[in-house]
Amino acid sequence: MKNVMIVVISIVMIENCPAQFENTDLGARAVGLNGAFTSLSDNSLSVFYNPSGLGQMKYREVSVIYSPSPFGIPDISTSALTYAEPLKFGTFGLAIRNFGFDLYKETNVILSYGNGFKRKLFYGINLNYYYLSIKNYNSASTFGIDIGALAYVTDFLKWGFFAKNLSGSKIGVSEEKLARIYRTGVTVKPGEDFNLILEIEKDVKYPLSFRAGFEYSINKYAEIRSGIGTEPASFSGGISLNYKIFQIEYAIYNHNDLGITNTGTITLNFGGDEARKHAKQLLKSAFNK
Repeated sequence: MKNVMIVVISIVMIENCPAQFENTDLGARAVGLNGAFTSLSDNSLSVFYNPSGLGQMKYREVSVIYSPSPFGIPDISTSALTYAEPLKFGTFGLAIRNFGFDLYKETNVILSYGNGFKRKLFYGINLNYYYLSIKNYNSASTFGIDIGALAYVTDFLKWGFFAKNLSGSKIGVSEEKLARIYRTGVTVKPGEDFNLILEIEKDVKYPLSFRAGFEYSINKYAEIRSGIGTEPASFSGGISLNYKIFQIEYAIYNHNDLGITNTGTITLNFGGDEARKHAKQLLKSAFNK
């Protein structure tokens, strides 16, 4: 009886907690910015937020993401692995996300591609495989498509757009609709070490949400960030510690109703300091003659 109740509670909480097929923020850097990452998207997290951002990458990257007990509930643990491989004809990305526990599991596998045109316009696509399993009940799977775009407007401003589940995919015999989400926003970069992000988000099932975040590089070893959001009201913060190819990130997030949670990410970018320098200079260098 206890296990049945856990399943029921977990399913009910999906709309408010990090369920894979719902609208979620994942990765400590993006969580620290309160999900305002659509127009920034300059690392392997782009797979989740805007695949066109992969086209900006120059070096191979692998990230491991883990949130063992969101909001103090271990039965809704979330983990993910992202991988980005830049090639001459674009960047390929791969992500695997898992949510849940023994009785209720959701898995999302994403194959991504991002590329650019004249270093100012970028485009990308995700091919998703969704798998849902409820012990002693049934399992189901389906496929879906996401698209993204990113444009450098000036040497200090870029715009991003992401459409999640543009295909309108459904899952199970009940044909439950998966989350369909649209995001757009801008990143303002007044200096090489500072990012200010403003975005709006519309999940077709929920009210319009506004998100904002800022990020500052203290030096080549450390970065700090913070963010706020509406629908639900929330705020967040985080830090990154960098050394050569290694990056350790931590973020804390406060939900108005559910309370405080935290998450961590470990990243290996094989470009090391050069990769971070490249990301900081991308926007301005695109307009240098």
